[in-house]
Amino acid sequence: MNTNVKNEEYVPLGKFIMVSYERDQAEIQGKFPKLDVPFMEAFKSKLALVKDLENSLVLTTTQRKVTAELYKEAAAFNKEVNYLSSYFKGAGLPTKVVTKMKEMLSSDNIEGALQELVGVRQLLLANETALVAEGMPADYSAKMDATYTSMSDKNVMQNEIMNDRKALVRNNKAEYEALYTYISTVAEKGKLVFDGTGFEDEYTITKIIKRMRAAK
Repeated sequence: MNTNVKNEEYVPLGKFIMVSYERDQAEIQGKFPKLDVPFMEAFKSKLALVKDLENSLVLTTTQRKVTAELYKEAAAFNKEVNYLSSYFKGAGLPTKVVTKMKEMLSSDNIEGALQELVGVRQLLLANETALVAEGMPADYSAKMDATYTSMSDKNVMQNEIMNDRKALVRNNKAEYEALYTYISTVAEKGKLVFDGTGFEDEYTITKIIKRMRAAK
């Protein structure tokens, strides 16, 4: 299994590759005879099997709602602290701590962002008068406390979901590895066949994952 691919990304990655592979199968087979129709059907079967495994992880309505709210809250907070960064800069304080927190939020690393938030808040409290003079609301630290508590609570449930998924992958490691073998094989051959045509990106795993994460 590829450590650069998140557990929840194997099925979407397989689907992305399959769209291109179905369209180009005959052309790829022309260069690589083993990637014939039976190979493609076996790939489809493995993709469906792993998808069915993941469908067994039925999230409750509450879990789905909390997960969506967590990422929505993180995105809103990430945008809001742009003001805080400006207040820090105006007060002559280092903005690196705020930038690092924003990077964590942008990558959906909620735990990391919450850890950084503690340090940002400490620096804020130590320089609150100067920051308020720059325009920071006087109750900003209290709002940060509320955000920390809210996101922490939601993150606990998110971690439970992630742990369930990790257990699923661990207990079905052979199936995930087999799926990735299909994915990587088609990706490797597809890049060779379509090198220089503009279609090779559709078979470049790193670029597909980047598009998937951007869409998310």
